Amino acid sequence: MSRDTGEAPQGARRPRVMERARVGWPRPLRELKDLLYEVYLAAGAPSLDEITQDIAGDDGLPGSPGRDTIRRCISDSSLPPGQADVVSVARVLARGAGWDEQDLARRVRELWVAARMAMGAGRPVGEFDDQLALDALEVHPALEAGTGGGRLGALPAYIVREHDRRLRAVVAAAAAGRSGSAVLVGGSSTGKTRALWEVVRQLPAGWRLWHPITPTRPDAALAELPDIAPRTVVWLNEAQHYLEPDPVGEHVAAGLRDLLRDTTRGPVLVLATLWPEHWDRLTTRTSPDRHAHARELLDGHKIDVPDAFTPADLAALTDTRDTDPRLAEAADHAHDGQITQYLAGVPVLMDRYHAARGATRALIHAAMDARRLGAGPHLPLAWLADAAPGYLADTEWNTTADDWLAQALDYLTTPCNGIPGILTPAKTAAPRNQRHRRPAATGRTAGQPTGSGQGPHYQLADYLDQHGRRCRTDQIPPIDFWTAAAAHAHPADLTDLGAAAWKRGLYRDAAQLHKHATTHGNPHAAAVVNHFHTLHPTDPRPAQWATKHAALDNPYVVTHLLDVLRMARREEEAAALLARVPVVHVALDNPDAVAVLLGALRAAGAEEQVAALLARDPVAHVALDNPDAVTSLLGALRRAGAEEQAAVLAQRAPAHVALDSPTAVAGLLGALREAGSEERVAALAEWAVAHVVLDNPRVVAGLFDVLRRAGAEEQIAALLARDPAAHVAVYNPDAVTSLLGALRETGAEEQAAVLAARLPAAGHFGWFLGISDHRIRFRFGREPDGSAAPSWAWDDLE
Repeated sequence: MSRDTGEAPQGARRPRVMERARVGWPRPLRELKDLLYEVYLAAGAPSLDEITQDIAGDDGLPGSPGRDTIRRCISDSSLPPGQADVVSVARVLARGAGWDEQDLARRVRELWVAARMAMGAGRPVGEFDDQLALDALEVHPALEAGTGGGRLGALPAYIVREHDRRLRAVVAAAAAGRSGSAVLVGGSSTGKTRALWEVVRQLPAGWRLWHPITPTRPDAALAELPDIAPRTVVWLNEAQHYLEPDPVGEHVAAGLRDLLRDTTRGPVLVLATLWPEHWDRLTTRTSPDRHAHARELLDGHKIDVPDAFTPADLAALTDTRDTDPRLAEAADHAHDGQITQYLAGVPVLMDRYHAARGATRALIHAAMDARRLGAGPHLPLAWLADAAPGYLADTEWNTTADDWLAQALDYLTTPCNGIPGILTPAKTAAPRNQRHRRPAATGRTAGQPTGSGQGPHYQLADYLDQHGRRCRTDQIPPIDFWTAAAAHAHPADLTDLGAAAWKRGLYRDAAQLHKHATTHGNPHAAAVVNHFHTLHPTDPRPAQWATKHAALDNPYVVTHLLDVLRMARREEEAAALLARVPVVHVALDNPDAVAVLLGALRAAGAEEQVAALLARDPVAHVALDNPDAVTSLLGALRRAGAEEQAAVLAQRAPAHVALDSPTAVAGLLGALREAGSEERVAALAEWAVAHVVLDNPRVVAGLFDVLRRAGAEEQIAALLARDPAAHVAVYNPDAVTSLLGALRETGAEEQAAVLAARLPAAGHFGWFLGISDHRIRFRFGREPDGSAAPSWAWDDLE
């Protein structure tokens, strides 16, 4: 760079170093800005005047940017408009840094072009219409009315309901620039997906919609998450398919949480649907905590969609029925206010289901059982066809025609009144127009399942799927179902199917399914060892099989399998597993998983693996938002003698942990105190007080309790100064009562009185009466101004 060779004059100050650009999307632009800033620092952080002077003095450069353009090239988050300008800046900086000038110029040109070409995942919302919503977004088609024919639109007129109003508030906030998410939770055919489509279509121009599908939903989501542009809707219909698979579902959830928190990539909008049972499974804390990220992603964003129209909804339907004969037919014939179910053809589907006989009905029951016992939505026809005969009595099967499968499929796949059939063909081919396809399988290894990639697949109608879960819960499928599952089910489904068999006492079928699951790299290899050790404790082959085939990239899996092998006294196999454990490749994003693996390796005496794992500096990689998991890792690091890493973790954790679980925060406070980090204890308490959201009274009450037990009087005073009594939501009187108790225990009687006084206005006067002497003071009720009503009697009424 052109600089004086001598020292700077006394008192002269170097210009301030330019700020680094913060870029969230697209990836090539982020890489371009990072590269330019790196070479800028390597060149000694020259001033804008120095860079401008060097560029002006070189006629061989492709561009001649001025000071402002140079600053934007290095520090601004936008793409420099001219490639020649940014290449010129890069070449001059390369000279000052001693880098290869031409190589850097080539890299800058490539990144600039890639950034200019970036479009973001998905497609513009404006390209979607009702028909495309049916085809691409999985909105349920509506039945055909007796009149209207082709004059009707693809979807019937929409009736706005209460959940739509709540959903619109989330979408409006995103349109205004604040990222957000909403999860519609309700039964099948209650209108969840249609509700999402109706709000998305109102988004302003410039928004995109991304619905990841192939090769599998979670794989597609993970692959394209980095390409999500600002103003993108992430469409997760039936979100369990993205969030439940282990372990990829947690990776998807963590990626979505990062996306929502990253202000450089916002605004984005994550919209999802779930059945209630899937919501419960994903949001219930378990041990081990299989869905920690999914729970954090979903909690607080639930919008319930009722099964039936309310009287107000039915009144709105009456006002609209003349505009669409489909609405009129639903209004006349739907029972118990189940309008959306009628429009989705539920009565038609149920009639056809009840009318099915023999092998046709057996095929439906096989599909229902497959779904409720753990299979994904796309069911291999080979599985259903091989399973169906087992559902029939001998006399039924002996009288079944040779072409029974063709007849059954003709009946089950035929649409009726515009509604798809009970089974619909599902496309499961590899994604189109992509270069790196996996080669097709050339054969099947003996003793292994064919997997679900061969032959046609079918999807069971949603409502019948849910009906089967309710009505067949006490039915155990026949032998043919399980043997066909072992031969044809998708490898990702084998573990859950095996667990379902074991819980029903079908030990042999469970062992077979879990053996195949292990062969395909499924992470739950320990199940094979468990099953056989229970029945054949001296047979070493199950342990050898599991050790040879277990997937080792998940710390929980490795730990559990090591524990099982030790309990089964299979020391030789445990040693063989330890020899295979690739600690240099194990995922480090989950602090609890890392802690568990550290403990297991130490218990097994695998000191070399412990050292290798610690050498990867897990503290620098783990997510820190889960206080329980951070507490677990702190303890594991200290027990492993990694005091320096434990100190770094204690320093980093307070600014990152989520505050929605006071119990977990309390555990972390205790762990920090045990580590002798009183400064970090105070920092975490201060962080919690400053950042806890005040709308949830139970969370605030729990935080008061945590601070009181920690003796954090200053932080208690700071939390009181935020006036939680005036800000918490009072819709849950039980939670408010918890906060009232916490306020009184801290001596904040005035705030407790303010909070109690808010209950009557929210319709909770009965709870208000249970406080202090209110039942006596307010015996005759209260006045609108909050004062106690004077005594009154019958004669006072007009």
